[in-house]
Amino acid sequence: MAVHTPIAHTLYHYHDFFSSIFQYREYLKQSVARDLRKKYKRTSLGYFWSMLNPLLMMAVLTVVFSKLLPRVENYAVYLFCSLLGWQYFSSTVSSSLSSIRSNMKIIEQVPIPKFMFMISTAASNIVNLLITIVPLVVVMLIVGHPLHWTMILFPLALFPLIIYTLGFSILFGVLNVFFEDMVHLTQVLMRAWFYLTPILFGPEMLPPRTAYWMQFNPLYYPILNFRDVFYNGVVPDVTTYFYSLAGGFVLLALSLWVYKKSDDKFIYFV
Repeated sequence: MAVHTPIAHTLYHYHDFFSSIFQYREYLKQSVARDLRKKYKRTSLGYFWSMLNPLLMMAVLTVVFSKLLPRVENYAVYLFCSLLGWQYFSSTVSSSLSSIRSNMKIIEQVPIPKFMFMISTAASNIVNLLITIVPLVVVMLIVGHPLHWTMILFPLALFPLIIYTLGFSILFGVLNVFFEDMVHLTQVLMRAWFYLTPILFGPEMLPPRTAYWMQFNPLYYPILNFRDVFYNGVVPDVTTYFYSLAGGFVLLALSLWVYKKSDDKFIYFV
């Protein structure tokens, strides 16, 4: 019976997690709307910043790295579609770090699962991600890159990235309650992680040994999935897709386990 205990606990955590999303769906809708209004409230360009920010980053990186790396056709598109996934991941995880600490007043008044704040951040950033697809398509049209039919598979490519993002957001958010240095450590980690992820380059540009070890990066296949559907016009490999997805659910299970173990201790550290 004990052999099945970890599986039973994992299923319980998943059930609690997804049932909470359904139970608090109205709060989640309001929270996402509030996050989006708050983010762009004092900006004159509003939601246009969601498109302008990756465009500027793409322009700078394209100018620099298109000269350093082996020639890649339409490198701006090659880079942009990868930046989409990375910016969603990094902005969500970074914003989720202080989710529990900064919402303790709400937590004291409303009996809401604390991971709902991370889910709200992830959901609002999906809206930003969808907006950013518009300038990607514009860039593709400007440089003459074909609009592949596989672009309709974007939700499929996005799903594993969402699972990994939620897993790391919850895990880092919990750790930040106990170790405030997580904010600074995460900033350093994100800088290093960016260059260890196939964003500026693909695995085909690296030595075989380096490319082999890079595939153990949790974001390796999710980022390549973005590049496949937008740039290459191919369906992501089924085997690696499901291996990646399974890894995401393992990470999410670990994060929920850590959260459950720590939930009743938060009050002593904030």
